[in-house]
Amino acid sequence: MGRRKRRQIVRISLGMSNAYIVTGDKQAILIDTGKKGNEGRIAIALRSVDLSFGNIGLIILTHTHYDHCGSLKALKELTDAKILVHRDEAEFLKQGYCEFPKGTLWFSKAIAWIGRTMAKGMAKYPAASADITIGERFGLSEFGIEGYILPTPGHTSGSISVILNDTHAIVGDTLFNIFRSSVFPPFANNREELLKSWRILGSIGCEHYYPGHGEPFARDKFTRTYETKKK
Repeated sequence: MGRRKRRQIVRISLGMSNAYIVTGDKQAILIDTGKKGNEGRIAIALRSVDLSFGNIGLIILTHTHYDHCGSLKALKELTDAKILVHRDEAEFLKQGYCEFPKGTLWFSKAIAWIGRTMAKGMAKYPAASADITIGERFGLSEFGIEGYILPTPGHTSGSISVILNDTHAIVGDTLFNIFRSSVFPPFANNREELLKSWRILGSIGCEHYYPGHGEPFARDKFTRTYETKKK
């Protein structure tokens, strides 16, 4: 028998956002795809861990904004992987369009307004169809991964996170790491739902977080931000 492959989490920096590869015993999953045209960067990341497109069995979308699923259609054709998305966002995926989220800070409110009114075309991407839609916790053992998907609404109603061994959380835009002292997202449609999701994430006890924007960070930064925002 072959040697059991150690799980790896590989961050793929795609300029505007991150994607992640998670390796399992027999295959791997890809979480998010970045904006359109990122297939080459993802291929390079796969080769760095001795994998190819054929090893990807599942593509998970943390949500359906253009900077997270723009390369999805092309990658579906290259991998033949199943596509998973929250049921609240499956229709956006079919349309190839999801509206810009609301801003939570003065500058992001201005950006959101421009995106929702004057630059709607930026939010479009090649449409695709989901193979799996979820609305609750979903286990990943079928894909050789010890972990599960958890709905974490707030940034969008269908935002999800991937939890691995209750120690690592790949969180999409539920958390941002672009500020020195905060991981609160500058864009979120529902602040109340977002903080509920944060409470759930905090209760799991993960020690490492992998955001859709910025570098991975440790639990203490998440905890400090949550304590200031829940008041």
